[in-house]
Amino acid sequence: MDSDILLSLCIPTNGAVEWILPVIESIYSQNYDNSRFEVVITDNGKGTQLPAHIAKMDYPNLRYRQTDDEGFLNLVTCLKEGKGLFCKMINHRSVLLPDSISSFIDLIQRYKESQPIIYCADGWAKIDGELLECRNTDMFVRNLSFFSSLSAGIGFWQKDLPKIDSVSLDKMFPNTSLLFGLRKESEYLIWNKQYEKMADDSGKGGYDLFKTFGVTLLDIINNLRIEERISLETFSYFKKDLYGFLGRLYFSEIMMPTKHTFIIQNVKESFSVYYGDYYYNKMVMRSYIRYPYVRLKMMLDRVRSKK
Repeated sequence: MDSDILLSLCIPTNGAVEWILPVIESIYSQNYDNSRFEVVITDNGKGTQLPAHIAKMDYPNLRYRQTDDEGFLNLVTCLKEGKGLFCKMINHRSVLLPDSISSFIDLIQRYKESQPIIYCADGWAKIDGELLECRNTDMFVRNLSFFSSLSAGIGFWQKDLPKIDSVSLDKMFPNTSLLFGLRKESEYLIWNKQYEKMADDSGKGGYDLFKTFGVTLLDIINNLRIEERISLETFSYFKKDLYGFLGRLYFSEIMMPTKHTFIIQNVKESFSVYYGDYYYNKMVMRSYIRYPYVRLKMMLDRVRSKK
């Protein structure tokens, strides 16, 4: 590790030039001391024009590597490439807000001695205040809930990176595998300050949406319960909270027009694994009741916008 580099901003991408170039611009427009952080980009895109764009950039602390990683596993390679004291995953659609690098550095300086597992929740966590220190996995999962599945929030200390190869990675949630697998028990920190703004995600998808979140994610969290790292109460709370999220996904991806490319198949079968037919039917009924009101509101909004 280069002792001067406190922060590695790790950006895995599939060569999406239209997304990642604004992210890079948002980083360097902050004019933060380049010797204190680095930008690491790993690219598993095919036929991408990104290398040509990177070649035109004159940033001494930017490193670019092309990979053959499958899907989300690209983020694991990106983290392993980091040389900073703390390696923070950045989504290739996440335009960083002004002074966010300074905020990251301040966070690192504050916790560089204790080095808890840190999750950057970007304002999504339902906690009081900007910081929540969690004494164990149960408290962490209870307060972070299903946001633990979102890759953009993860970050790890340099001392944890050599352990990555010993973690059994789920190919859909390698980020969550690392979050709970790098340390079997730890102090955790949920940092809830907003630091990014997601760009338009048209085209996002390519995987079985409801099996991924309704089965695979719950399998991971249920294993934490089996290992007694979280309580049955916390697992039940997580499952209930995720139910609301799945209902919103059902409405937005099935009932409404979308530009995403998620695979939508065998929804009832996937949903019934952990929730059963009753809660599946309840979710569908709620969506159909909600549909005409949302469509009416959209029509009224269009009329108002034309006035």
